[in-house]
Amino acid sequence: MGIAMTIWMFMGLFGGLSIFLFGMLMMNDNITAAAGDQLKTLLLKLTKGKIKGYMTGLGITLLNQSSSATTVLEAAFVGAGLMTFHQSLAVTLGSELGSTITAQLVAFKVTKYALLFIAAGFFGSLIWKTRRAKSVCMSILGFGLLFLGMDIMSKALEPLRSYAPFLKMMTTIEQPILGILFGMVFTMIVQSSGATSGITVAMAMNGSMTLGQAIPINLGASVGTCITAVLGSMALNREAKRTAYIHIIFQLLGVAMVFIFLMIPMNGTNVWMVFVEWFTRKVIGTTDTARQIATAHTLMPLVNHVFLFPTLGLWVKLMDFFYPPREVEKPFGPDFIDDANLDRPDFALEQSAREILRVGDIVKGMLEVTLRVFKKKDGKLADQVSLTDIKADILRNAIVPHLTSLAQKGLDEKQAHTEISQVYLVNELEAIGDIIDKNMMPLAKKMISHKLRFSDEGYREIVEFHNIIMTNFRDVMCAMADNDLELARKITLTKPEIGKWESTLRMRHIERLHMGLSESHATSSVHFDLTDQYKRINGHIVSIAYILLGEL
Repeated sequence: MGIAMTIWMFMGLFGGLSIFLFGMLMMNDNITAAAGDQLKTLLLKLTKGKIKGYMTGLGITLLNQSSSATTVLEAAFVGAGLMTFHQSLAVTLGSELGSTITAQLVAFKVTKYALLFIAAGFFGSLIWKTRRAKSVCMSILGFGLLFLGMDIMSKALEPLRSYAPFLKMMTTIEQPILGILFGMVFTMIVQSSGATSGITVAMAMNGSMTLGQAIPINLGASVGTCITAVLGSMALNREAKRTAYIHIIFQLLGVAMVFIFLMIPMNGTNVWMVFVEWFTRKVIGTTDTARQIATAHTLMPLVNHVFLFPTLGLWVKLMDFFYPPREVEKPFGPDFIDDANLDRPDFALEQSAREILRVGDIVKGMLEVTLRVFKKKDGKLADQVSLTDIKADILRNAIVPHLTSLAQKGLDEKQAHTEISQVYLVNELEAIGDIIDKNMMPLAKKMISHKLRFSDEGYREIVEFHNIIMTNFRDVMCAMADNDLELARKITLTKPEIGKWESTLRMRHIERLHMGLSESHATSSVHFDLTDQYKRINGHIVSIAYILLGEL
């Protein structure tokens, strides 16, 4: 192989790998943008049972093409108390299976449709104007780039099938331990088991890799991909680390099981290869090497899960023994409401009122932290605010159905009015939480990513406006807790005042723009949007006050 051919081959390999990884990131980021909150809600809703948790982990990983991303997400949820460690185990197993689908798609020669996906995604993003539609189209574009990169790598590596030094090296890698180490290190570098497994399938398609060479490499890839999850959990608490560590343990068990089968001779090869070849021939109906490699990569977690799935409770006990939680696990949820009290309406309404105050305390904490996010430009703190909003959503999603069930019990007029008021109250509080999470935190992240800062005068005005809104929120919480109607009436008078304040801040900002202050110009859209969001929050605060006054 000449120097020119070698250079061309490496250009194709690394260029194709770059396109593959870029496509995967684009796909992941845009799916998260299009359905991030829905994915989080789905993950929380469908993890109550093992089978639902398994299918949820599989489904989310099919969407984001990254078992590491799924594991990091569930580790964050476990760390925040939104999901128990036990619930996370089935999700982890499902994500392991989902991560093998990339190799299957390559083996089914989806790569030849890569340009179609790219064209559909690109032109779709030009046609559709909504943010969600654009994100979906860009994820389709990323999907196409992923397989375009794989196709480029496959074609670039074709000369290797007749290159003697490469064939000699691959004979060495066919030894399981060396192959596993190679796959693990390569995957740790590229941070994607899908890339590793996809490359092995692509190389098999051009005749430069055999089943015996690919199996150990893909086993190593299964272990190497866990490193991302471990690194992602380092800044989280002990519970999150336990979730990441069990991911490695499960993968190591699967690799160890297959390794043992690789060591048992059979029909001139070994037990595992004979099983894979038989399964691919009988079930899939082909003897194609690329399909055999993809099948072997999928069978490893499947066979492993047959043994692990029934024993998840035992693994919880083992982790509790060797790496115990610091405190007893308790998934986040309602503390006071209980459907057993539905036949005691007055008591049930008292308990739901206490639960609504919990929602208010959560939202108050989010509002207090908001200014700190802008001051410190702390992206992790912004993410924590989003996790906190999920807690408010969990309580709201428990309170409203509980109150709806209570309403069907034949309440008297006063009880019915209280029940309706409580539904309105919790929805208003949730709306404030959503404004903070979905509108204000993205503004903070925009400032962080673009390295923007408010002018000194502009920031002082925002602090002052924040403090006014914060005072109103604390007052309305006091009015709610003490049923202080006089205080509630006072809060209703703040709406026109806040409107004037917001208009004044806009005019002052425009004056700074006319003065040519660079900070004011750079942060103009953020400044206007932020003050508008504070005004919207105060609107919901006033609505709460009117509800307390009985003016629904």
